[in-house]
Amino acid sequence: MALPRVIATDLDGTLLGRTGEVSERNRRALNTAIEAGIRVVIVTARPPRTTTAIASLFECAAVVCGNGAHTRLPGRDPLVRAIDRQTSQVLVDELRSSLPEVGFGVETGTDFYHESGYYLEPWVPPGWVAGVLDDTDALLAAADPVTKLLARSRDTPVHVMHEAAVASVGSLAEVTYSGKGGLLELSAFGVNKGSTLALLCQEWGVPREEVVAFGDMPNDRSALTWAGTGYAMESGHPELLDPALGLRVAPSSFEDGVGRVVEELLERG
Repeated sequence: MALPRVIATDLDGTLLGRTGEVSERNRRALNTAIEAGIRVVIVTARPPRTTTAIASLFECAAVVCGNGAHTRLPGRDPLVRAIDRQTSQVLVDELRSSLPEVGFGVETGTDFYHESGYYLEPWVPPGWVAGVLDDTDALLAAADPVTKLLARSRDTPVHVMHEAAVASVGSLAEVTYSGKGGLLELSAFGVNKGSTLALLCQEWGVPREEVVAFGDMPNDRSALTWAGTGYAMESGHPELLDPALGLRVAPSSFEDGVGRVVEELLERG
């Protein structure tokens, strides 16, 4: 295939290795692609505050955070695609009904808030939490905009949560997940990695056929299937490795899979 004009990559489980860092091979391959005139886009579920150091390793054309809800472009204000206040309240009420044990958190694009019933992983630094609110009414009043609504359970498997949430609120929001723990991620309806990548490429005049995307989890599916060539990581979620989805398979994130594929693309181009 000819050289792509855009390479979009997820971070955790895709570009990052076991230590949570970008390997030298991956860094070198992407920087070589940039030197060849290819736009590199980071497309992650992470909030902006945890992507800055990684994005600084490359001259990124864009950094898409929060599954597409918060996008940073050089020299411009962030593109924010948030859930409105009324819909946020409906989502909380409906999820409380279908998943009574969940606690809620909110990413605003700059800060993270959660209600007191939300289980916070022990490894999360206290400085990442802007506020702990007594209940969801207080949470939604304090956290604005709602770029990503998080629903966490300590006991229910995430795939079970996902099925219940899609049935109850799938017509109101994008519902996905990017890990094995009981954590659902909700964004505004129609806002996902794929739709945001499509918006950027439309602005740049790049057709989907000239886009290559890498990912490993269900929240990457929209980007992988929109791109002309989507690569699921060999170490990724079984859903993405289903041959019926039509994705290519890149070597594991632990084996510099992104870098190896990019090297091949550059050699063939």
